[in-house]
Amino acid sequence: MVLAEHRKEIEEIDEKIIKLIDQRIEVSKKIFEAKRAENRPISDPEREKQVLGKATDLATELNLDAGAVRDIFEILIRMSVQKQHDMHGRNQG
Repeated sequence: MVLAEHRKEIEEIDEKIIKLIDQRIEVSKKIFEAKRAENRPISDPEREKQVLGKATDLATELNLDAGAVRDIFEILIRMSVQKQHDMHGRNQG
């Protein structure tokens, strides 16, 4: 493969990653609705800890930089929590 083909492959992977992030946010909206129905708080530190643990364990298993993967998942969690707070604000007004 030449450089341009490798770059095209990376672009396709990046697009899939972004679509998966969007899919994750859509599921977090459903989670918000379930939390609201059960009168549960948006923030769930124990669940966040589990998600981060699983992500770093898998990263280690795959010989990836577990710290960097943890950083990525902290951002994903923050995005989900922010979306849920946004939804909560819209439902209050």
